[in-house]
Amino acid sequence: MSPLYAASLILNPMCRKRYIEVNWPKKWVKPTLAKVKKLWEKFQEEVIPPSAFTLLYDDPTNHYKEPRELDAFDQIALSLQQVARPASEDEYEDYNSQEPCNPGKAGAFVWWCQDTQRQRWPRLSLMAIDLLSIPPMSDEPERVFSGARRTISWERGQMEPETIEITECLKHWKKSGILNTFFESD
Repeated sequence: MSPLYAASLILNPMCRKRYIEVNWPKKWVKPTLAKVKKLWEKFQEEVIPPSAFTLLYDDPTNHYKEPRELDAFDQIALSLQQVARPASEDEYEDYNSQEPCNPGKAGAFVWWCQDTQRQRWPRLSLMAIDLLSIPPMSDEPERVFSGARRTISWERGQMEPETIEITECLKHWKKSGILNTFFESD
Protein backbone atom coordinates (compact mmCIF):
# COMPACT_ATOMS: atom_id res chain seq x y z
CA MET A 1 0.00 0.00 0.00
CA SER A 2 2.87 2.37 0.76
CA PRO A 3 4.84 3.57 -2.27
CA LEU A 4 8.07 3.74 -0.25
CA TYR A 5 9.20 0.18 -1.01
CA ALA A 6 8.54 0.60 -4.74
CA ALA A 7 10.25 4.01 -4.72
CA SER A 8 13.28 2.47 -3.03
CA LEU A 9 13.43 -0.20 -5.74
CA ILE A 10 13.09 2.41 -8.48
CA LEU A 11 15.80 4.58 -6.91
CA ASN A 12 18.19 1.64 -6.97
CA PRO A 13 20.19 2.34 -10.16
CA MET A 14 20.29 -1.41 -10.94
CA CYS A 15 16.49 -1.66 -10.96
CA ARG A 16 14.80 1.61 -11.87
CA LYS A 17 11.19 1.58 -13.05
CA ARG A 18 11.89 -1.24 -15.49
CA TYR A 19 12.39 -3.75 -12.65
CA ILE A 20 8.82 -3.29 -11.41
CA GLU A 21 7.41 -3.38 -14.95
CA VAL A 22 9.13 -6.70 -15.67
CA ASN A 23 9.00 -8.53 -12.32
CA TRP A 24 5.80 -7.46 -10.57
CA PRO A 25 2.31 -8.78 -11.36
CA LYS A 26 0.80 -6.70 -14.15
CA LYS A 27 -2.18 -5.57 -12.06
CA TRP A 28 0.18 -4.03 -9.47
CA VAL A 29 2.43 -2.12 -11.86
CA LYS A 30 0.26 0.81 -12.97
CA PRO A 31 -1.16 1.70 -9.50
CA THR A 32 2.26 1.32 -7.89
CA LEU A 33 4.03 3.52 -10.42
CA ALA A 34 1.26 6.11 -10.10
CA LYS A 35 1.75 6.18 -6.31
CA VAL A 36 5.51 6.55 -6.66
CA LYS A 37 5.06 9.34 -9.20
CA LYS A 38 2.66 11.11 -6.81
CA LEU A 39 5.21 10.68 -3.98
CA TRP A 40 7.88 12.20 -6.24
CA GLU A 41 5.67 15.14 -7.19
CA LYS A 42 4.90 15.87 -3.54
CA PHE A 43 8.58 15.62 -2.58
CA GLN A 44 9.61 17.78 -5.55
CA GLU A 45 7.27 20.58 -4.47
CA GLU A 46 8.51 20.59 -0.88
CA VAL A 47 12.27 20.37 -1.32
CA ILE A 48 14.73 23.04 -2.37
CA PRO A 49 17.73 21.57 -4.20
CA PRO A 50 21.04 22.36 -2.51
CA SER A 51 22.47 24.33 -5.45
CA ALA A 52 19.52 26.74 -5.62
CA PHE A 53 19.38 26.92 -1.84
CA THR A 54 23.02 27.96 -1.42
CA LEU A 55 22.69 30.57 -4.18
CA LEU A 56 19.69 32.25 -2.59
CA TYR A 57 20.62 32.23 1.09
CA ASP A 58 23.67 33.44 2.97
CA ASP A 59 23.34 30.79 5.69
CA PRO A 60 22.14 27.42 4.33
CA THR A 61 21.04 26.30 7.80
CA ASN A 62 18.59 29.18 8.20
CA HIS A 63 15.52 28.83 5.98
CA TYR A 64 14.05 32.15 7.06
CA LYS A 65 16.69 34.66 5.88
CA GLU A 66 15.86 36.98 3.06
CA PRO A 67 17.42 36.02 -0.29
CA ARG A 68 20.66 37.90 -0.86
CA GLU A 69 21.43 39.84 -4.02
CA LEU A 70 23.01 37.59 -6.65
CA ASP A 71 26.43 38.73 -7.86
CA ALA A 72 27.59 38.22 -11.46
CA PHE A 73 29.12 34.80 -10.71
CA ASP A 74 25.91 33.54 -9.03
CA GLN A 75 23.82 34.75 -11.97
CA ILE A 76 26.08 32.89 -14.43
CA ALA A 77 25.97 29.74 -12.29
CA LEU A 78 22.19 29.93 -12.11
CA SER A 79 21.88 30.41 -15.88
CA LEU A 80 24.19 27.42 -16.52
CA GLN A 81 21.97 25.23 -14.36
CA GLN A 82 18.97 26.26 -16.43
CA VAL A 83 20.79 25.38 -19.65
CA ALA A 84 21.81 21.98 -18.29
CA ARG A 85 18.19 20.84 -17.89
CA PRO A 86 15.14 22.37 -19.51
CA ALA A 87 12.53 23.42 -16.97
CA SER A 88 10.00 21.10 -18.60
CA GLU A 89 12.21 18.02 -18.12
CA ASP A 90 11.35 16.01 -15.04
CA GLU A 91 14.27 14.57 -13.04
CA TYR A 92 12.31 11.41 -12.22
CA GLU A 93 11.49 10.74 -15.87
CA ASP A 94 15.05 11.58 -16.95
CA TYR A 95 16.47 9.14 -14.36
CA ASN A 96 14.08 6.36 -15.41
CA SER A 97 14.86 6.88 -19.10
CA GLN A 98 18.47 5.86 -18.44
CA GLU A 99 19.65 2.27 -18.65
CA PRO A 100 20.07 0.47 -15.32
CA CYS A 101 23.63 0.44 -14.05
CA ASN A 102 25.47 -1.39 -11.31
CA PRO A 103 26.40 0.93 -8.41
CA GLY A 104 29.14 -1.52 -7.40
CA LYS A 105 29.93 -2.77 -3.93
CA ALA A 106 29.16 0.61 -2.38
CA GLY A 107 25.46 0.26 -3.16
CA ALA A 108 22.65 2.54 -4.21
CA PHE A 109 22.87 4.93 -1.24
CA VAL A 110 26.53 5.78 -1.89
CA TRP A 111 25.82 6.04 -5.63
CA TRP A 112 23.19 8.73 -4.96
CA CYS A 113 25.60 10.60 -2.65
CA GLN A 114 28.13 11.03 -5.46
CA ASP A 115 28.43 14.50 -6.96
CA THR A 116 27.61 13.23 -10.45
CA GLN A 117 24.13 12.11 -9.45
CA ARG A 118 23.53 15.02 -7.07
CA GLN A 119 24.28 17.52 -9.84
CA ARG A 120 22.33 15.74 -12.54
CA TRP A 121 19.23 15.02 -10.39
CA PRO A 122 19.44 17.43 -7.40
CA ARG A 123 15.92 16.93 -6.02
CA LEU A 124 15.67 13.25 -6.90
CA SER A 125 19.01 12.57 -5.22
CA LEU A 126 17.70 14.14 -2.02
CA MET A 127 14.62 11.94 -2.20
CA ALA A 128 16.79 8.87 -2.83
CA ILE A 129 19.05 9.69 0.10
CA ASP A 130 16.02 10.20 2.34
CA LEU A 131 14.38 6.91 1.32
CA LEU A 132 17.49 4.75 1.11
CA SER A 133 18.69 5.90 4.52
CA ILE A 134 15.62 4.42 6.24
CA PRO A 135 17.02 1.44 8.15
CA PRO A 136 15.51 -1.91 7.22
CA MET A 137 13.89 -3.79 10.08
CA SER A 138 13.04 -7.42 10.41
CA ASP A 139 9.81 -8.62 11.94
CA GLU A 140 11.49 -10.24 14.94
CA PRO A 141 12.70 -7.05 16.70
CA GLU A 142 9.31 -5.47 16.05
CA ARG A 143 7.56 -8.49 17.55
CA VAL A 144 9.78 -8.38 20.65
CA PHE A 145 9.17 -4.65 21.05
CA SER A 146 5.41 -5.08 20.65
CA GLY A 147 5.43 -7.81 23.32
CA ALA A 148 6.44 -5.19 25.88
CA ARG A 149 2.89 -3.83 25.89
CA ARG A 150 1.79 -7.02 27.68
CA THR A 151 4.63 -6.74 30.20
CA ILE A 152 4.00 -3.10 31.09
CA SER A 153 0.50 -3.04 32.51
CA TRP A 154 -0.96 -0.08 34.43
CA GLU A 155 0.30 -1.67 37.65
CA ARG A 156 3.83 -1.99 36.25
CA GLY A 157 4.04 1.52 34.78
CA GLN A 158 6.83 2.54 37.17
CA MET A 159 9.30 -0.11 35.94
CA GLU A 160 12.74 1.19 35.03
CA PRO A 161 13.71 0.95 31.33
CA GLU A 162 16.60 -1.39 32.17
CA THR A 163 14.21 -3.76 33.97
CA ILE A 164 11.84 -3.77 30.99
CA GLU A 165 14.74 -4.49 28.64
CA ILE A 166 15.97 -7.39 30.80
CA THR A 167 12.45 -8.80 31.11
CA GLU A 168 11.78 -8.61 27.37
CA CYS A 169 15.13 -10.19 26.48
CA LEU A 170 14.61 -13.05 28.94
CA LYS A 171 11.05 -13.59 27.67
CA HIS A 172 12.27 -13.70 24.05
CA TRP A 173 15.18 -16.00 24.91
CA LYS A 174 12.81 -18.37 26.72
CA LYS A 175 10.31 -18.46 23.82
CA SER A 176 13.02 -19.00 21.21
CA GLY A 177 14.77 -21.75 23.21
CA ILE A 178 18.03 -19.88 23.73
CA LEU A 179 17.76 -20.26 27.54
CA ASN A 180 17.16 -24.01 27.20
CA THR A 181 20.40 -24.51 25.30
CA PHE A 182 22.20 -22.30 27.82
CA PHE A 183 20.95 -24.32 30.79
CA GLU A 184 21.62 -27.62 29.01
CA SER A 185 25.27 -26.67 28.42
CA ASP A 186 25.77 -26.02 32.16
